[in-house]
Amino acid sequence: MDPPNELRLALDAALRGADHAELRTTSAALSQRYRAGHGAADGPPEGVGYVRNPADAAAYAAYRMPATYAAVSAAMGAIAARLPGWTPRSLLDAGAGLSAALWAATEIWENLGDAELIESEPAMLTLGRQLTARSRHSALATAVWRQADLTKSWQTTQHDLVSATYVLGELPEIARGPLVNQLWAHSNQLLLLVEPGTPQGWAIIRAAREQLRAAGASIVAPCPHQGACPLSTDDWCHFSQRLARSKAQRASKGADRGYEDEKFAYVAVARTPGTPISARVLRRPLARPGRIELALCTPAGLRREIVTRTDREHWRMARSAEWGDAL
Repeated sequence: MDPPNELRLALDAALRGADHAELRTTSAALSQRYRAGHGAADGPPEGVGYVRNPADAAAYAAYRMPATYAAVSAAMGAIAARLPGWTPRSLLDAGAGLSAALWAATEIWENLGDAELIESEPAMLTLGRQLTARSRHSALATAVWRQADLTKSWQTTQHDLVSATYVLGELPEIARGPLVNQLWAHSNQLLLLVEPGTPQGWAIIRAAREQLRAAGASIVAPCPHQGACPLSTDDWCHFSQRLARSKAQRASKGADRGYEDEKFAYVAVARTPGTPISARVLRRPLARPGRIELALCTPAGLRREIVTRTDREHWRMARSAEWGDAL
């Protein structure tokens, strides 16, 4: 997956002139802070902020924003497939970072009209504004940016689509449940939550899923059912999205490969049910001589399906199936 050309150009402009060695050093330090704080019951370590200054924000732009965009775009694509014909007119993105969710939403739903983005870090808010101002899409160019701490009191109006991506794990555990409730209350139709595709990230998504299910929300994606998650506690539901690495990304990570695979976990819930699916592919299909093995989540629970060449109709489907696909 490639980011839209406008976003790529905006990122290139924001990073123009950056020293690659400094970018790599700052990115490594930023990554370490996120790893130390993500999913911790008390949030980040005392006195440790994730993004402290403009240099950190620039490193985040190179190191994390394209991958965040790719994951959120994949999740939103799954939502659009389950809610055909639905187009959100407004977006609220809580913990917006550099606006990856808004960029993804305008690619999936071109008629998105208004956007409100809430971000606590001044350096991220400043750079995020610079990026969205470069777009010709009205929702990006006229997006309303607000600085607010999501763990404290904040107010807004209702929006069709509400998102919080790579946010819950950065907050103290005690703040996650109340925030999920508040986000759901501000959604006219759909709420999307995305976290890293790690055991800790999935645990956060799973807890939010159960909370929202108890509140009467309809699970749209990725699940093919409305029941409790059938996965055992020592497993985790996550997906992968491949994205092309820009020159700045390779420099920030000291990487040679022209691509990376972003692992993510997510849940999307709505006020109304989505189009049903028969199953979701939970792992990369295993191709064996004469057969393909599929790990599936179905309305009846987890199932491992073995498709052979003799079943021509299902064989064609299995050959084209990818991790994360709805069947």
